[in-house]
Amino acid sequence: MTENTKETSQIHAGHRQRLREKLLKAQGDALYAHELLELLTCYAIPRRDTNELAHKILHHFDGNFSAVFEADFSELRKIPGVGEHTATLIVLVNRIRKEMEQERSNKITRLTTAEKAAEYAKGLFYGNQTEAFYAIFLTRGGKVIAKEKICNGSVSEIAIEPRKTVEAALRFQATKEVIFVHNHPSGNLSPSGADIDATRLLTRALNTVDVRVKDHIIVLDDEYYSFAEHGLLI
Repeated sequence: MTENTKETSQIHAGHRQRLREKLLKAQGDALYAHELLELLTCYAIPRRDTNELAHKILHHFDGNFSAVFEADFSELRKIPGVGEHTATLIVLVNRIRKEMEQERSNKITRLTTAEKAAEYAKGLFYGNQTEAFYAIFLTRGGKVIAKEKICNGSVSEIAIEPRKTVEAALRFQATKEVIFVHNHPSGNLSPSGADIDATRLLTRALNTVDVRVKDHIIVLDDEYYSFAEHGLLI
């Protein structure tokens, strides 16, 4: 190792140490997005300056920090300089966060308000890049009995199977109410015509077995839309 290489290595080590101290003293609040990425990726690339790489990663996702951690392994590997270890580390962070979100939602055992139902739903959809539609089966008092995925992809009368939903409701015999939840990763929180039609189709089907549709919640990041609050349930 030459003198210049040693000096450069020491500079990088000193910079990383300052970032670590900044992280620990302020619990990460004082770090910018690129600094968080720089510090994270240095654990996958310990012998190289990762500042430039952090900026490249952010640039690839148009500066969207959340999108970095929602990306899959193959997408991350398209970025010049992102190797197998770096991509794996980023995917791992996302998986850990998803597990935490699911654990938090599982602690919510009664869905008595639209806000609580939305909080529960966020754990189901964290990190999802595609739409999914769930039925959450409840007792009359709002206690969660079970959840069942009804379909993947955009909601439509073709994708939705009323028979499958009714059979699930009958399988969980204590079911008296159902809350439907699905996500809108496209960025538009408002329900589509297909969302409304599918909800009415399922509501009519569940009425035949005396199960009430309590709400339909659409979630997008930290926001939610409640059919019940907007008078869209029949």
